[in-house]
Amino acid sequence: MKVTDQIHARLDERGIVPGEHLVDAGYIDAGHILNAAADHGITLIGPLRSDTNVQKTSDQGFDNSRFSIDWDNKQVICPNGQSSVTWHPANSHRGTPVTRVRFAPRHCNPCPVKQHCTDSVNGRSLTLRPRAEHEILIRNRAEQQESGWRQCYQQRCGIEGTMSQAVNRYEARRSRYRGTAKTALQHLLTATAINLARLDGWITGVPLAATRASPFMAIRLAVQ
Repeated sequence: MKVTDQIHARLDERGIVPGEHLVDAGYIDAGHILNAAADHGITLIGPLRSDTNVQKTSDQGFDNSRFSIDWDNKQVICPNGQSSVTWHPANSHRGTPVTRVRFAPRHCNPCPVKQHCTDSVNGRSLTLRPRAEHEILIRNRAEQQESGWRQCYQQRCGIEGTMSQAVNRYEARRSRYRGTAKTALQHLLTATAINLARLDGWITGVPLAATRASPFMAIRLAVQ
């Protein structure tokens, strides 16, 4: 997470900014998506971390996406039509700005659908990211469930395959030399070897390898 913006800045300095940048979950959040588009014109694509709130994991739960947010008037409307009673800017445990919203117990406790919302006797509470980030989270998490997004992100499989080939076949994570200059040269030669091997495989029609499974997953598949 700490290097995503740095990577984009360096790509911009070299004049090789991509239109789309496919990354794994370790390099993306709503803030990075905003920064990539605003600062470098990059569409950052990757799986945002899932909402782990109990309301989201429940099929009938009311997660944040079920609430209507009036950002201008600093008020939230719940799925049952009740309005929030507090709206306080704060910081999360990671130091990022958030807004804490709470609903009154007098509205939540007698609510007929409370079991889908909260088990707290103090009323439902929400933690909201800044508006632009919140809207990105809601939109992108929904898009990740669509076939079009998955088809686009499948390109990442080729990237992971190249990395696996570099590490397992060409020992890219092991330096044969001392010093950064020689190690950098080794990386260039390794990359050249990978390109030649993949070109040879394409020309000679070598079939693609099946997706590898971990030993534990192999046992699970065998049992099934």
